[in-house]
Amino acid sequence: FSGREPCPARILDDIGGAFSMGAVGGSIWHSVKGFRNSPKGWSNSFKGSLEAVKARGPVVGGNFAVWGALFASFDCSFAALRHKEDPWNSIMSGAATGAVLAARAGPKAAGKNALMGGVLLAAIEGLGIMITKMTAPPMPTADDFAAQGAQDPLAPPSASLFPSSGSSGGGGGMSDLFGVGAPGSENDPEFSLDSDFSPTDPGNSMLDPAPSEPKKKGWW
Repeated sequence: FSGREPCPARILDDIGGAFSMGAVGGSIWHSVKGFRNSPKGWSNSFKGSLEAVKARGPVVGGNFAVWGALFASFDCSFAALRHKEDPWNSIMSGAATGAVLAARAGPKAAGKNALMGGVLLAAIEGLGIMITKMTAPPMPTADDFAAQGAQDPLAPPSASLFPSSGSSGGGGGMSDLFGVGAPGSENDPEFSLDSDFSPTDPGNSMLDPAPSEPKKKGWW
Protein backbone atom coordinates (compact mmCIF):
# COMPACT_ATOMS: atom_id res chain seq x y z
CA PHE A 1 0.00 0.00 0.00
CA SER A 2 2.98 2.33 0.26
CA GLY A 3 3.11 2.86 -3.50
CA ARG A 4 -0.46 4.21 -3.73
CA GLU A 5 -1.42 7.85 -3.65
CA PRO A 6 -2.74 9.19 -0.34
CA CYS A 7 -6.41 10.04 0.02
CA PRO A 8 -8.17 11.94 -1.46
CA ALA A 9 -5.72 12.17 -4.39
CA ARG A 10 -6.10 8.39 -4.68
CA ILE A 11 -9.65 8.86 -5.97
CA LEU A 12 -8.54 10.96 -8.93
CA ASP A 13 -5.64 8.62 -9.60
CA ASP A 14 -7.93 5.57 -9.69
CA ILE A 15 -10.47 7.35 -11.89
CA GLY A 16 -7.81 8.19 -14.47
CA GLY A 17 -6.23 4.75 -14.36
CA ALA A 18 -9.57 2.95 -14.62
CA PHE A 19 -10.72 5.12 -17.53
CA SER A 20 -7.49 4.55 -19.43
CA MET A 21 -7.62 0.80 -18.88
CA GLY A 22 -11.26 0.60 -19.88
CA ALA A 23 -10.82 2.79 -22.95
CA VAL A 24 -7.82 0.83 -24.23
CA GLY A 25 -9.31 -2.59 -23.46
CA GLY A 26 -12.73 -1.64 -24.79
CA SER A 27 -11.23 -0.23 -27.97
CA ILE A 28 -9.33 -3.44 -28.65
CA TRP A 29 -12.36 -5.59 -27.91
CA HIS A 30 -14.81 -3.59 -30.03
CA SER A 31 -12.34 -3.15 -32.87
CA VAL A 32 -12.19 -6.92 -33.29
CA LYS A 33 -15.93 -7.25 -32.81
CA GLY A 34 -16.66 -4.48 -35.35
CA PHE A 35 -14.22 -5.98 -37.84
CA ARG A 36 -15.95 -9.35 -37.67
CA ASN A 37 -19.52 -7.99 -37.84
CA SER A 38 -18.88 -5.69 -40.82
CA PRO A 39 -19.91 -6.53 -44.43
CA LYS A 40 -17.42 -8.36 -46.62
CA GLY A 41 -14.49 -6.38 -47.94
CA TRP A 42 -11.39 -4.99 -46.31
CA SER A 43 -12.53 -1.40 -46.55
CA ASN A 44 -15.90 -2.19 -44.99
CA SER A 45 -14.25 -4.23 -42.22
CA PHE A 46 -11.80 -1.49 -41.28
CA LYS A 47 -14.54 1.12 -41.43
CA GLY A 48 -16.84 -0.96 -39.23
CA SER A 49 -13.99 -1.58 -36.78
CA LEU A 50 -13.24 2.15 -36.52
CA GLU A 51 -16.90 3.04 -36.04
CA ALA A 52 -17.26 0.45 -33.28
CA VAL A 53 -14.22 1.82 -31.47
CA LYS A 54 -15.50 5.39 -31.70
CA ALA A 55 -18.95 4.38 -30.45
CA ARG A 56 -18.12 1.92 -27.68
CA GLY A 57 -14.55 2.61 -26.55
CA PRO A 58 -15.32 5.77 -24.51
CA VAL A 59 -18.43 4.13 -23.04
CA VAL A 60 -16.41 1.23 -21.65
CA GLY A 61 -13.81 3.69 -20.34
CA GLY A 62 -16.55 5.69 -18.60
CA ASN A 63 -17.97 2.55 -16.96
CA PHE A 64 -14.54 1.63 -15.66
CA ALA A 65 -14.05 5.20 -14.40
CA VAL A 66 -17.32 5.04 -12.43
CA TRP A 67 -16.25 1.75 -10.88
CA GLY A 68 -12.83 3.19 -10.01
CA ALA A 69 -14.35 6.31 -8.46
CA LEU A 70 -16.70 4.31 -6.23
CA PHE A 71 -14.01 1.83 -5.25
CA ALA A 72 -11.49 4.54 -4.34
CA SER A 73 -14.11 6.52 -2.40
CA PHE A 74 -15.08 3.48 -0.35
CA ASP A 75 -11.43 2.58 0.14
CA CYS A 76 -10.58 6.02 1.53
CA SER A 77 -13.70 5.98 3.71
CA PHE A 78 -12.87 2.60 5.24
CA ALA A 79 -9.25 3.67 5.77
CA ALA A 80 -10.42 6.80 7.62
CA LEU A 81 -12.90 4.85 9.76
CA ARG A 82 -10.58 1.95 10.63
CA HIS A 83 -7.36 4.04 10.85
CA LYS A 84 -5.37 1.39 8.99
CA GLU A 85 -4.42 0.30 5.48
CA ASP A 86 -4.82 -3.44 4.89
CA PRO A 87 -6.41 -5.83 2.35
CA TRP A 88 -9.72 -5.76 4.21
CA ASN A 89 -10.31 -2.20 3.02
CA SER A 90 -10.04 -3.30 -0.61
CA ILE A 91 -12.27 -6.36 -0.06
CA MET A 92 -15.01 -4.32 1.63
CA SER A 93 -14.67 -1.59 -1.01
CA GLY A 94 -15.14 -4.13 -3.81
CA ALA A 95 -18.25 -5.52 -2.14
CA ALA A 96 -19.72 -2.06 -1.53
CA THR A 97 -18.97 -0.96 -5.10
CA GLY A 98 -20.69 -4.02 -6.56
CA ALA A 99 -23.74 -3.43 -4.36
CA VAL A 100 -24.04 0.25 -5.31
CA LEU A 101 -23.71 -0.42 -9.04
CA ALA A 102 -26.47 -3.05 -8.92
CA ALA A 103 -28.74 -1.21 -6.47
CA ARG A 104 -31.24 -0.25 -9.18
CA ALA A 105 -31.89 -3.92 -9.95
CA GLY A 106 -33.13 -4.67 -6.43
CA PRO A 107 -31.68 -5.94 -3.17
CA LYS A 108 -31.21 -9.49 -4.47
CA ALA A 109 -29.05 -8.34 -7.38
CA ALA A 110 -27.19 -5.89 -5.13
CA GLY A 111 -26.34 -8.64 -2.65
CA LYS A 112 -25.22 -10.96 -5.44
CA ASN A 113 -22.94 -8.32 -6.96
CA ALA A 114 -21.60 -7.39 -3.53
CA LEU A 115 -20.62 -11.02 -2.94
CA MET A 116 -18.99 -11.25 -6.36
CA GLY A 117 -17.11 -7.99 -5.84
CA GLY A 118 -15.84 -9.05 -2.42
CA VAL A 119 -14.71 -12.46 -3.66
CA LEU A 120 -13.01 -10.93 -6.71
CA LEU A 121 -11.09 -8.38 -4.63
CA ALA A 122 -10.18 -11.05 -2.05
CA ALA A 123 -8.72 -13.18 -4.85
CA ILE A 124 -6.77 -10.21 -6.23
CA GLU A 125 -5.41 -9.24 -2.80
CA GLY A 126 -4.51 -12.85 -1.98
CA LEU A 127 -2.71 -13.24 -5.30
CA GLY A 128 -0.79 -10.01 -4.70
CA ILE A 129 0.30 -11.11 -1.22
CA MET A 130 1.38 -14.52 -2.53
CA ILE A 131 3.41 -12.98 -5.36
CA THR A 132 5.05 -10.56 -2.92
CA LYS A 133 6.05 -13.39 -0.58
CA MET A 134 7.35 -15.51 -3.44
CA THR A 135 9.46 -12.74 -4.96
CA ALA A 136 10.77 -11.34 -1.65
CA PRO A 137 14.40 -12.33 -0.86
CA PRO A 138 14.83 -14.70 2.08
CA MET A 139 15.91 -13.34 5.44
CA PRO A 140 19.68 -13.76 5.95
CA THR A 141 20.69 -16.16 8.70
CA ALA A 142 23.60 -16.04 11.11
CA ASP A 143 25.55 -18.38 8.81
CA ASP A 144 25.08 -15.96 5.91
CA PHE A 145 26.49 -13.09 7.97
CA ALA A 146 29.40 -15.25 9.09
CA ALA A 147 30.18 -16.24 5.48
CA GLN A 148 30.25 -12.57 4.46
CA GLY A 149 32.36 -11.57 7.45
CA ALA A 150 29.65 -9.30 8.83
CA GLN A 151 27.99 -9.21 12.22
CA ASP A 152 24.37 -10.18 12.64
CA PRO A 153 22.50 -6.94 13.55
CA LEU A 154 19.92 -8.94 15.51
CA ALA A 155 22.53 -10.73 17.65
CA PRO A 156 23.14 -9.48 21.21
CA PRO A 157 26.29 -7.38 21.72
CA SER A 158 29.43 -9.33 22.39
CA ALA A 159 31.24 -8.95 25.72
CA SER A 160 34.51 -8.48 23.87
CA LEU A 161 33.33 -5.09 22.66
CA PHE A 162 33.25 -3.71 26.21
CA PRO A 163 36.33 -4.95 28.12
CA SER A 164 36.19 -4.41 31.86
CA SER A 165 38.69 -2.26 33.70
CA GLY A 166 39.68 -5.14 35.99
CA SER A 167 40.86 -7.44 33.20
CA SER A 168 44.53 -8.18 32.71
CA GLY A 169 46.46 -6.05 30.31
CA GLY A 170 46.42 -2.65 31.94
CA GLY A 171 42.69 -2.13 32.25
CA GLY A 172 40.27 -0.84 29.66
CA GLY A 173 36.83 0.46 29.15
CA MET A 174 34.91 2.77 26.86
CA SER A 175 37.97 5.01 26.57
CA ASP A 176 39.98 2.10 25.13
CA LEU A 177 37.14 1.25 22.77
CA PHE A 178 37.26 4.69 21.15
CA GLY A 179 41.05 5.10 21.39
CA VAL A 180 41.09 7.90 23.96
CA GLY A 181 42.59 8.03 27.40
CA ALA A 182 40.81 8.66 30.64
CA PRO A 183 39.98 12.30 31.46
CA GLY A 184 43.05 14.10 32.73
CA SER A 185 45.53 11.46 31.50
CA GLU A 186 48.31 12.06 29.04
CA ASN A 187 46.29 10.42 26.25
CA ASP A 188 43.25 12.59 26.77
CA PRO A 189 43.21 15.22 23.97
CA GLU A 190 40.73 17.43 25.78
CA PHE A 191 41.89 17.59 29.36
CA SER A 192 45.68 17.37 29.01
CA LEU A 193 47.68 20.43 30.00
CA ASP A 194 49.60 22.32 27.39
CA SER A 195 53.38 22.48 27.92
CA ASP A 196 53.33 26.22 27.18
CA PHE A 197 50.55 26.84 29.67
CA SER A 198 51.09 29.85 31.91
CA PRO A 199 48.75 31.13 34.61
CA THR A 200 49.58 34.69 33.67
CA ASP A 201 48.58 34.20 30.04
CA PRO A 202 45.82 36.72 29.23
CA GLY A 203 43.93 34.02 27.32
CA ASN A 204 43.52 31.90 30.45
CA SER A 205 40.81 34.01 31.98
CA MET A 206 39.82 31.26 34.40
CA LEU A 207 43.21 31.37 36.17
CA ASP A 208 43.94 35.07 35.91
CA PRO A 209 44.76 36.68 39.26
CA ALA A 210 42.09 38.82 40.85
CA PRO A 211 42.19 42.38 39.56
CA SER A 212 43.66 44.90 41.98
CA GLU A 213 41.65 47.83 43.28
CA PRO A 214 41.94 50.98 41.21
CA LYS A 215 44.19 53.68 42.62
CA LYS A 216 42.39 56.56 44.25
CA LYS A 217 42.78 59.95 42.70
CA GLY A 218 42.50 63.09 44.76
CA TRP A 219 41.97 63.49 48.47
CA TRP A 220 38.91 61.22 48.62
